[in-house]
Amino acid sequence: MVRSYAENNNPDAYAPNRWNRMLRPAILANHFLHWASSVIVMSIAAYFLAHFAHGQHLIYWVTVAAVDTLVYLPALFLPAVKSYKGYLSPVAWIFSYLWLTSFIFAAQDYNWHNCSANSPWNVNKCGLKKTLESFAFIAFFTNLVGLLLEWKLWDTQRIKVAPAAEGDKFVRPSGDTATTAASQPATTV
Repeated sequence: MVRSYAENNNPDAYAPNRWNRMLRPAILANHFLHWASSVIVMSIAAYFLAHFAHGQHLIYWVTVAAVDTLVYLPALFLPAVKSYKGYLSPVAWIFSYLWLTSFIFAAQDYNWHNCSANSPWNVNKCGLKKTLESFAFIAFFTNLVGLLLEWKLWDTQRIKVAPAAEGDKFVRPSGDTATTAASQPATTV
């Protein structure tokens, strides 16, 4: 295992910093906000499906929101588990594209032409339709933030290394790797 000279001589090199302590609560809060946004989008789209004529965008919204709600339900508790290392990031990456598409559909339906003429057709509930659009964007944004936080958690877990054991090689600032930790003179404090 190759280590730099600064890492071997700095006892604080392995101490967790403030960012790492705040990462899991930030992921937990972000997952909860994302899950709540998904539930709101699913509820509004399901209301439109149940009471009015529907098209493909409503079916898309309720499908993405329902699957996302089921996937993120256990994810609400994963950051509290110490062994969790951010393995949800590929799922978050996939859902970020699905939510971006959902938001684009809502923006096209409700902002381009007459709101009451689109998805569901001839229903004058523009406030509810714009609420669906807003929460689709919040779901996309929180998914994107969650993806970055999950990646950071995975990255910090990946680069954690144990303190140098006797016999491990270390790299001096000049780049030499021939000296081992065992051959270094002991220093007294």
